[in-house]
This record gives sequence, C-alpha cells and structure tokens, in this order.
Amino acid sequence: MFREKRAGRVAVIGGGLGGLIAAGELARAGVAVTLYEATNALGGKAGRLRQDGVTLDTGPTLLTMPKVVAAAFERLGATDLMPKLTELHLQCDYRWRDGGRFEARRDLAQTLASAELLEPGSGAELHDFYRDAERIYRQVGVPYFAPGSDAWWSFAGRFARQGPRALVTGMQLSTLDALARKHLRSEKLVQFAGRYATYAGASPFRASAAFAMIAHLERAEGVFHPEGGMGALAEALARALRRLGVELRLGQPARFERRGAELLAGPGGGEQVVDAVVLNADPLAHLGRESDALALSGFVLLLEADRRLALPHHSILFADSARAEHDALDSGQLPEDPTVYVCHPSASDATMSPEGKSGLYVMLNAPPLGAGQPEWSAQGERLSAWCIERLRGAFGSELRGVGLRELGRRTPHDLQALGAPRGSIYGFLPEGRLGPFRRPRMKAPAPGVFFAGGGTHPGGGVPLVMLSGQRAAAAVLAGA
Repeated sequence: MFREKRAGRVAVIGGGLGGLIAAGELARAGVAVTLYEATNALGGKAGRLRQDGVTLDTGPTLLTMPKVVAAAFERLGATDLMPKLTELHLQCDYRWRDGGRFEARRDLAQTLASAELLEPGSGAELHDFYRDAERIYRQVGVPYFAPGSDAWWSFAGRFARQGPRALVTGMQLSTLDALARKHLRSEKLVQFAGRYATYAGASPFRASAAFAMIAHLERAEGVFHPEGGMGALAEALARALRRLGVELRLGQPARFERRGAELLAGPGGGEQVVDAVVLNADPLAHLGRESDALALSGFVLLLEADRRLALPHHSILFADSARAEHDALDSGQLPEDPTVYVCHPSASDATMSPEGKSGLYVMLNAPPLGAGQPEWSAQGERLSAWCIERLRGAFGSELRGVGLRELGRRTPHDLQALGAPRGSIYGFLPEGRLGPFRRPRMKAPAPGVFFAGGGTHPGGGVPLVMLSGQRAAAAVLAGA
C-alpha cells in the first residue's frame, strides 16, 4: 500500500501513548494523519491531576527502558522536546509490618547488602536470582522484543536464531513464584520477586517466570522519572505531532467502518476515506474476546501532604500474605490486606509540588469489574481511610503530625471510562508459560486496521506501548 508511494491518509483513533507514537511515525513517513481522541486530553491512561500547585500522575508512574523512550523521540525529530529523565538510584523501598525493609538500588552491591541486612545469607541468593533473570532476558526477552511481526512463526524464527538454549529456556519456564523460590529462602524476597508479575496485572503464582526479566532490566538499565511526570511525555509528544503536521481532533469520539472497498473513519464512522486505521484501544472487544480472562485493575488515591516529605520516590508496603492477597483478587474480590504502592514524585522532582508540600500517589491492586462486587462509591470511602491509616503505620515518624488531604481517586470505573475492559489496566491477562505470546495480534481481522497500545504486542508499560505504536505504523507502511 504505502511501500511504493509512502503517502496516503491514515486515521489514528485514540490518543494514548501508542496512538501518539503511531501518528508521529506515519507523519514522519509522509502520510497525512488525523488523530481522534474522545476526551479533551491526550495520553490515555497516562493522565495527570493538577490541583493547588500539586501535580500527580493518575496512571503509570515508573519508567524503565529509557533508551526506548529516547529513541522514540529521536525518530520523531523531537529530542529537543523530550522531558529530562532523572535516574532514581534508590529504585524502590520495600517495607513489611514487622519492620523488615529492603532497598532495591541501581548499584547491585548495595542491593545485595540490603538483602543481607534483611535476612543473613540472602545477598548471595538474590544475586543468583538476578543472574537467572538476566539469562531469561537474553534468551527469551531479546527475541520477544526484537523488531518483526507478532505472528507465531516470526516469534519462532527469532527464537531459533538465538540458538537451542533459548528454546530450552522457554520450554522450562515455570511460574515467577517458583523461580523465586528456586533461588530465595527469604519469604520477604520471594514476595519482592513476585511483585514483578503485577507490572502486567498478573499473579506471581500463575504468571510466567519470564516476568523476572523486568527485575533484570531495572537493575541493568535503571528506573527513571520524567520531569513533570508521565503526563509530560504525552504533552511533549503532542507538540511533536503538531510540528509534524498531524491533525489532532480532541473531544471527538471516532470509529471506523467499511463501505464496499472503502475504509472510512471519523465521528460517526464516515467522515473521511482512509487507507488504514490505527486503533489505539484495547483489542479484546473488537475481536469478540470479551470473555477472556483480564488483568488486574486498581484503586488509586491522590493525596496532598501539608509539608515536604522525606519519603522515597517509590515505596511498596507489602501485605502479610501474598497468597491470600492474590487468592482474593483471582476470585474477583478486594483483599482484606492488600499490598500498597506509594509514589512520592517530589522526592526527585521539585516541579511536582510547591515548596512545603508533597503529593502522594497511592495504589492498591483490585480485580476487574464483575458480578458480586460491592459498589465502588462505598468501597472508595473505606479504602481511602484504610490507605491513610496504612501509610501512617508504615512510615511512622515520617508522617507524624503531617496533614493529608485527598485530592482525588481513581476506581476501576474510571479506567473503564478510558476504554479499559471492565476497568482492567492491561486487558489481556498473560498468565501461563506461553501467556505473553497469546496477546491479541497487532493486525485486526478487518483489512487495513491495526492495533496499538498495552493490549497488544509487546505488552503494557510506557516503553512497550511506545514500541507498539512504532510497529503498528511500520505494519501500515508495509501494507501488512
């Protein structure tokens, strides 16, 4: 289609990060692009709240694989627009109710020393876990992330080129929990390792050990914060798109339809004839797969503290029992004792709150919406009070005398309103040994229609969503 003339007209429906990247890539190749976004803001789940001088992300808050992000801006000729990325040397502070504490740092020796302080003998065991995580990344992750089609035969070819060890590694992958227990005697560190499954909304007891590669990537490539938050990435991409000539239509829900040989897209489905559509939306409903198992949702509480806090940028307050927590989530219920994630962006970025204040993003995993769940209007009030009590208990002196004011909250209903199926953050649930390879394909059944976003290949998380946008654009340009 575009291979010869490198021009045409494409509609991108949805202004999340995947759609923004796809639109920019196509415009850079000389394609006339119109991007439709149903809301009045770009970024999709990567939204921001700004209130009384406090800025808080309302979606993703952690950035890995910085080279992917930098390369995406470079490909769009927008390096000058990319927000400054600050590396967090203390990547995350993990705490337990009994006073146990573990710090994951960029410096491996410091991380292992922290594990040793947590439980003697754990430093060497954690080193072995990281070494196995790196092996999994080299032999399984590299071919998975490599450019190419997301068809099974393309995956198989990339694995074959890695040699027989990659195939053996892939076939021997157990669950993430089993991999952690292979190396770690400390239940606390098993809980730490299992946390990486929730990056994709999965359970460590059912998700593939392949998710250990995230632990390796954080250690090897670092954890970062973009100045101004994740929402600043979306704003910068929007400026890049305008510079490339992309027509941005905000507040305009759009759809596509076929009339004979013509593909039409726009508000109402028939505004303009296009050569292709990139659909930056979860694919499951479009594929008739609404009954597929879904990844986790979440409850987010946004708080303002009346003084500048000394908390780390990222903290995890673990539940007493990971098994009880995930059993409840798997059954569609909120756990009585959930793990709490806390992001304090002012720890690394003074622009996120005024002097003398801090903002806190607090998140609990929640099941996707379903039958038998209590109303979220009542759940939200209860969880808000519980979270604040949990924070005060975990951080003790750091929050003594500190006033905490709620600025907002996000429930699975809010995520559903952004297009997440039943509020599931990532949609497709990649559980099982081959789970990541069963993601909905980028090419839709309808001719000329392609998916971009966390619900398709290569998966969720800001860098991978950016890759999905690049690859959707490449598929359009190749006439796939």
